[in-house]
Amino acid sequence: MFDEVQDGLGVSCSFCHVRNSDGHTFDYASDAKPEKEIARRMMRMTIGINKKYFGVHPAMLGDSLMVIQCATCHQGQPHPGDK
Repeated sequence: MFDEVQDGLGVSCSFCHVRNSDGHTFDYASDAKPEKEIARRMMRMTIGINKKYFGVHPAMLGDSLMVIQCATCHQGQPHPGDK
């Protein structure tokens, strides 16, 4: 799933996750960055679209059955439509 997000948005983990004080690892539990909540909403939207319009049950991110993925709209950019 993480590769799908990173490739689809062309970003690294630090786009949504804050680094720990050691500077080398991430605090994945932290919700300090607003981008993390935006990503959650986008993931729920993607799952909902695949379930409602394409009958993917259960719709799970990273599943090979997914019709709509992060890259569908983002095309390797952090914000859809940026080129």
